[in-house]
Amino acid sequence: MFSPRGLLASVRAIDRVRVDRLVAAVLLVEIELQVWLDGAIHARVFAAAAGVLLALAVAVRRRWPQVGILVVLALMSERMLFGHPAAGLGNSAGVSVAVLLLFYGLGAFAPERRSLWTLAAAVVITSANAWTKPGGGPSSVVPMELFAVLLPYVLGRMTRKRADRERVARGVAEQLDAARDSRARAAADGERARIAREIHDVIAHSVSVMVIQAGGARLVMGDEPKRAQESLRSVERAGREALAEMRRLLGILGDGDLRALAPQPGLANIAPLLAHARTAGVSADLHIDGDPTPVPPALDLCAYRIVQEALTNTIKHAAPASASVKVRWEGRALELEISDDGRRGRAVNGTTGGHGITGMRERVALHSGTLEAGARSEGGFAVLARLPLAAEDEP
Repeated sequence: MFSPRGLLASVRAIDRVRVDRLVAAVLLVEIELQVWLDGAIHARVFAAAAGVLLALAVAVRRRWPQVGILVVLALMSERMLFGHPAAGLGNSAGVSVAVLLLFYGLGAFAPERRSLWTLAAAVVITSANAWTKPGGGPSSVVPMELFAVLLPYVLGRMTRKRADRERVARGVAEQLDAARDSRARAAADGERARIAREIHDVIAHSVSVMVIQAGGARLVMGDEPKRAQESLRSVERAGREALAEMRRLLGILGDGDLRALAPQPGLANIAPLLAHARTAGVSADLHIDGDPTPVPPALDLCAYRIVQEALTNTIKHAAPASASVKVRWEGRALELEISDDGRRGRAVNGTTGGHGITGMRERVALHSGTLEAGARSEGGFAVLARLPLAAEDEP
């Protein structure tokens, strides 16, 4: 299927040096046919050699753009100084095309200062040649300079400057892409470190519970065996939870900042988040569907952080607005939906600005869940997270 972009990409992929060589070969054939078939040309050997030089100049104009101009100026100077009878060669279409390509190449491929000096010399010599050639005069100088020298040179300079601007723009774009990727990696690493610290806290709390319950069981084992049995069950449950969180901790980088060994917030602490949102201008309400079930502390913390981050984004980007927090208990999964009806100036999925949604994705991925975030069709923004509640495998 035809595509303008595909066609443009194909054109850009063409080897332009080979194109120059092909054009030079075609021009050489045309010039040589003109030389050997046109009876008006008497110095055929000289004209044929001049055609070869012009064709070679076209073939190398990208690498040595000034060489071709010097060839043209040398041929014109030779005619003015020695009056070599090569009349008729100037009427060749191949020669005219070669001259245009060479002056275009001077503007497009030569450094600006050198090209200007060469152009000045070319204007002087081509003007003198147009003035002194048979049938020439002042009336032939202006068309020669305008259409054969200045116009192709200016077009070449414009092409060069546009290419320079595109090259600079590509460089800036690559730097911005690299910086964005670096910030994204730094945000992901920072979020992993933060999650690792929080999981460390959960594990440490579970181990503390195990130590306390085990000590209590030891003290009452002789007098109250049933009570000791309950304590041991608590130790077993805490141990399983700690083992599950340890599995998640593996592979996550930490920075060694060990905080107080205290339980972290969970879904039971959502009410203060809603109260904070209301004081910041967001009318927030909570809806709970289904029967809540006990969840591991890390999963409880993950759900709390998702609600916290989504409400924070609403406060930052959409206030004043209305927000709704829906917690759905679906048996084997916990679903969180945080939506608002405000207008915001941030990109979908957190591709620009902060890294809140990036952090939520990291958290959800740790629990094998899914997260969707984006603009709603009816207006506003929504975050939908689904966290599996399947029990961890037995150790």
